[in-house]
Amino acid sequence: MAGAFILGSARCGSTLVSDLIRLHPELLSLSEVFSTAGARAFPPGQLSARDFWRGLAEPTRIGSLAGNPLRAPREFLYGRQEGNRHDPFRCPPLLQVALPHLTDAPDDLFDRLAAEVAAHPRQGVADHYRQLFGAMAMARNRRLWVERSGGSLVATRTLARLFPEARLVLLTRSGPETVLSMSDYPATRLAARMWQRMRGFGIDLLDPDSHYGRGRIWRALQALSIAMPVAPMLDRPADPLLLARFWSAMMIRGARALATLPRARWHHLSYEALIAAPEPELAALALYLGVSAPAGWLREAGARPAQRPSRADRLAPAERARLIAACAPGEAALAALIRG
Repeated sequence: MAGAFILGSARCGSTLVSDLIRLHPELLSLSEVFSTAGARAFPPGQLSARDFWRGLAEPTRIGSLAGNPLRAPREFLYGRQEGNRHDPFRCPPLLQVALPHLTDAPDDLFDRLAAEVAAHPRQGVADHYRQLFGAMAMARNRRLWVERSGGSLVATRTLARLFPEARLVLLTRSGPETVLSMSDYPATRLAARMWQRMRGFGIDLLDPDSHYGRGRIWRALQALSIAMPVAPMLDRPADPLLLARFWSAMMIRGARALATLPRARWHHLSYEALIAAPEPELAALALYLGVSAPAGWLREAGARPAQRPSRADRLAPAERARLIAACAPGEAALAALIRG
């Protein structure tokens, strides 16, 4: 079964896109599967079913600290239903967002998927995901699955190589607006700070071979996390200029990866365009994904996006100018890519 990936930074409107895709009768919306798996998202080599499922089912310290009802109340979905069988503050990664996004009985679905994965042969991680996502789509009578993880743009090269048959959707949003939204999100503060710290050791966590779950460094970081002051990095406000540099670096690397692919391999979706004219943008997205665009879906989904006041426009002029300048390299890389 074919699939697709929404590629973007954190806080670029991808949660909204996941919600709109979930309303489509032919699409299975998979939200934050890779990002919650974190350091275990893309292990190399052949994996047993047990090792693959461990990455989706075994809580990690950093994942539990970053994703819970206190630090990520809007994004963290588990625990909103009654009768939950797991502790919301230390639940399996797959239960944090992905399964509650699909059903009001996420624990039951989790158990069914555990049994499904247990029958997988030893194989590469991409084949495990294909088998799992395909089974989930078929069970819900969907033609195509669409995975969306925050920050997935840095994984563009990995996803394009592991899933050569998959469709890719580049989701963009104004750099300053994205950065100001990132400043509210604990997980992004942690990611930007870790990127800054590791650069001092000559390690780029946004490198195509070192992004979350791909490089060997993540296993070491996971082990070291016990001694790391993770909570302060999550909770302390971050310098917007650091977040802007982080965002720009992510855009530049993602644009480079997409530029190596045939233009027909990916579709551009602008958050601003989606907000301004939802139905035409959704119809174009459906066409690219190879599914229909039912009038009922266009009406229902098209009513969801809402215009929000610009946060960047409310900044003092000097502060706004500095933020725009810090985002300029990323904006330029995206503009050059989209122009072709």
